[in-house]
Amino acid sequence: MGSYPKVPYVVGEEVALLHCERTVCKKVKIRRNLPGNIIVIHGVNDVGVSYKAVEHGLCEGLTQRLGRGFTPASYRMPVAADKDKLEDDPDAVFFKRTITKDTNSPVIPFYWGYREVGEKCRTVNGQFVDRYGNRLDKDLSKEGGPFGNATSSLPDMWRPGMYAPADPMGDALRPLKTAPGRMYMVLAAQRLAALISMIRDYDADDTVSIVAHSQGCLLSLLAQAMLMEKGLAPADNLILTHPPYSLVDSLPLLMRGAAWFDGGEDAAMKPYYHLLSGAQTMGARLKTLVNIVSGVVKGNGQACKPPFAELKKDEYRGMVGSRWQSADDRDNRRKVYLYFCPEDMTVALDNIQGIGWDGVPDHASGSELVEEEETSSLDGYSISSGHTKIVEHKQVRGALAELGGRFYQRVFSNKTRLDPATGKTTVSLVGKAPPFDFPLRLPTETEQSHVEVSLRKHRAQHQAVAWPVNTRLSKTEQRNGIRTITGEALKQPVAADLRGTSQIDPVNIPATSMMRNRPVADQGPADEVDPCDASVALTSGSGLHATAEDRPDPAGYRRFPERDEAIRGAELVLMTAAYNKEKKLDGKGPLDQRKVIAATRYTEGNVLATIQESPNEARLRWQREVSAKSFHSSIIGSAKNHSQVTAYDVAIGNGKASSDPQFYAYLCAVADWRVKISYESGKRRPGILLWSEFLENFRMYFDTEDSWRKNVIKGNISYYNSGVLPADLPLLTGPLWKIVISETKSGKKTSDVKQSKT
Repeated sequence: MGSYPKVPYVVGEEVALLHCERTVCKKVKIRRNLPGNIIVIHGVNDVGVSYKAVEHGLCEGLTQRLGRGFTPASYRMPVAADKDKLEDDPDAVFFKRTITKDTNSPVIPFYWGYREVGEKCRTVNGQFVDRYGNRLDKDLSKEGGPFGNATSSLPDMWRPGMYAPADPMGDALRPLKTAPGRMYMVLAAQRLAALISMIRDYDADDTVSIVAHSQGCLLSLLAQAMLMEKGLAPADNLILTHPPYSLVDSLPLLMRGAAWFDGGEDAAMKPYYHLLSGAQTMGARLKTLVNIVSGVVKGNGQACKPPFAELKKDEYRGMVGSRWQSADDRDNRRKVYLYFCPEDMTVALDNIQGIGWDGVPDHASGSELVEEEETSSLDGYSISSGHTKIVEHKQVRGALAELGGRFYQRVFSNKTRLDPATGKTTVSLVGKAPPFDFPLRLPTETEQSHVEVSLRKHRAQHQAVAWPVNTRLSKTEQRNGIRTITGEALKQPVAADLRGTSQIDPVNIPATSMMRNRPVADQGPADEVDPCDASVALTSGSGLHATAEDRPDPAGYRRFPERDEAIRGAELVLMTAAYNKEKKLDGKGPLDQRKVIAATRYTEGNVLATIQESPNEARLRWQREVSAKSFHSSIIGSAKNHSQVTAYDVAIGNGKASSDPQFYAYLCAVADWRVKISYESGKRRPGILLWSEFLENFRMYFDTEDSWRKNVIKGNISYYNSGVLPADLPLLTGPLWKIVISETKSGKKTSDVKQSKT
């Protein structure tokens, strides 16, 4: 039954009058057991924006699937009134989850991110930034880490951060800046592995599903590899949405050039970085994915418990409703699902080309490293030297087949396609009976026209294909640009919901928006800007607007220079002070004051000044703004997708760990890396747990923790408070690297790590 103490808890309560010789007993409703534990994981630059959609959608869908009720937690989402006020600490207010005694949900939200060392931080326009200029919250952390640090392979999470001397995208809400070393992702994956292990230690037969988004998918894959390394069972079910994980190892020349430079580094990895230089080969990427999928399919090597057909038995305390029948459902334990979206213009970036956009092809072409015997030629004979060398070979692999029959992919797309079986052209329904073919791009289509013009640069394009398939081509050529959709049939196939509840169509973009008056060909849908992202814009270098005004000469009288001259230094300071006094802003704080950032004195005696809005004016303006929609959160951000699809793909089974309210609270606390050791008086942030409170609430569990899990929990808390990574994070040695394969196109393998120590 596991190593944790089982503390009795209330499963039902009712009020009744006591009667002598009563003839009827008072019935008391008891809380049912939950049908599993579902961990949800966000991606980079994300505070869990989609968690409400995921949890509410799953609870609604599971209610329909299982014929019993669920109650999701509540979330503090931004509302219209929030556009007109400035929260002092928006990161501690918005998207926060609240559990009440009525909450009855199997969802465990997982939070992770990056923390800067305190002495390296500074402030820009009232916002904390790290040494590279990336915006941080008031605990000097960034949920999910910087946007540019996303990776397309697992070994890249050990690499230096992104190097960005300039921002080619120019997006004030998602600025690309040089980023720190990436090992905070390894730390997060380690904690996720510990969390799964904790659930299994509460009850060995508990079922664990993971619903991950973007970089959270790669953390999830790495966590399974870490469990496999320890000989522990991985999660029962993985649902990967929009993953940047890629099987492409050939990048455009511009992207290859950018990869020659590295950003921030993690000290522990400096002796080993050379072993990760260059892009990971297609062979290594595919083998890694195959290894992890195989591990999930194998599980603990025994049959899943309890048997699916027995879930209605009384001993499982109503985890399914009375009308549920196993024959009408399916057992999703030991399966991996890929949800991909060809409209996703984030994982379509040239340097990513992830399977979250591309799907998994039948045939993947690329490089593999092969060990060959070194030979020399003498008189026409080949003579062995007795040594071997590593050689890069081009290969074509049967990617989808290698992943096996328990790897399923679903396509979420609004593109219309001719169905050869019916002769009708419609959108491809999610849950249509498999297998069926989906052509990624037709000759009449462009792949970026559905998004606003700023999201069309630096994106890869699929090869246009003939549809229906041209049978005169070879078998391999026929499959180029075609994806085999293998996700099981749903009782009710549905159209993918890529709109969600927040999409703003071009015609409805506010008149005050910067996106309003674009040419029709450049237009695209948008999303509202939330208060957290609005704060990012202040640190981007392009988020504050400026206007030109004629101003009095700071000299106090009109001057007539022989040639136009720039006004600098002290005179600009004088002009700023005079301007704020004139506008009655001088009595306000610095965040409400405007600034003269440039001025020119002209020969005719007038002075033209460039006046920048105040930081608080900029925040308010951005809160009322909209931003171009990339469709990167179109699957994960729609409650409808989760109620109609995800809820039918997650695994159903024991959920004893989450059914225990006190232990569930412990799991949620460990799943959230934001635990503070202390705050200065009066500066405590709401919603952030203190270490003393953690111990007070959960000591009964923490004291019995396995030593490796206890070290992971302590290491995460230490990192959140100091910005210093634990010294015992895994590097490039050990059995993990027989599961996670690292082979780069520059001929480097992690098996060479021993040589690096000499």
